Amino acid sequence: MGTTRTKPDEMKPLWTGLAALMVSIALLSGCSHRGSEQQEQVTFTEQQAPDSPAALAAHTITDAHSFEAQVQAYESKDRVFWQKPELVIGKMGDLSDKVVADIGAGSGYFARRLAMRARRVIAIDIDPRFIHFMDSLKMVEQLDRFETRLAEPMDPHLDSGEVDIVLMVNTYLYLPDRVAYLRNLKKSIKPGGRIFIIDFKKKKIPITDPPARIRIPLYQVEEELETAGYRIVESDDTSLDYQYIIVAERP
Repeated sequence: MGTTRTKPDEMKPLWTGLAALMVSIALLSGCSHRGSEQQEQVTFTEQQAPDSPAALAAHTITDAHSFEAQVQAYESKDRVFWQKPELVIGKMGDLSDKVVADIGAGSGYFARRLAMRARRVIAIDIDPRFIHFMDSLKMVEQLDRFETRLAEPMDPHLDSGEVDIVLMVNTYLYLPDRVAYLRNLKKSIKPGGRIFIIDFKKKKIPITDPPARIRIPLYQVEEELETAGYRIVESDDTSLDYQYIIVAERP
């Protein structure tokens, strides 16, 4: 008899209920000794303007007091309504034989859902607190196809040809050198593999974080992907109320 896997919808109450518990664990055991390590990871922002995307990202990473609030925001029960994770994942097609990298995974909001469908999921973040948080959830939820990986601002620490699909949600605007990052990332994606970029529209929407002044318009993301050598497959500005979805292919 085969093993029965829990459906993604059935996991939502568990994820929400565990969030508060795991935040406390992550703060107690994963943050206190990592201050210098985090500072090393964000030194690229020192020459950035105070309100530049990179500087704002660095502020978020190094502000220990904001970590619990970040997790609560990422795991908010309202997010499912505007983020529509099942719609986004549905656009990826059959994932049963695919390896998916979730870059900027945060609390693992998408990565944990992907782990129910993909052959393997690599949840990547540059903040060790989120890595510890996701590892704690992985242990409780017994996600055997889910792994975490601590990366650097310009290096996702993926092997050559390791992944079929890259997902980047609410992360793209914080990359310090986006075109260079995309070019570096390309070698980790198998030929014909795809990258999905989901980020906030540069217009007035109810969500004010990140502020509109640092958001990147859809056409600019398309241009940067093409400059980095990708082929645009789809630009969807309507499926999500507050965000666009851009799908590009690695030739």
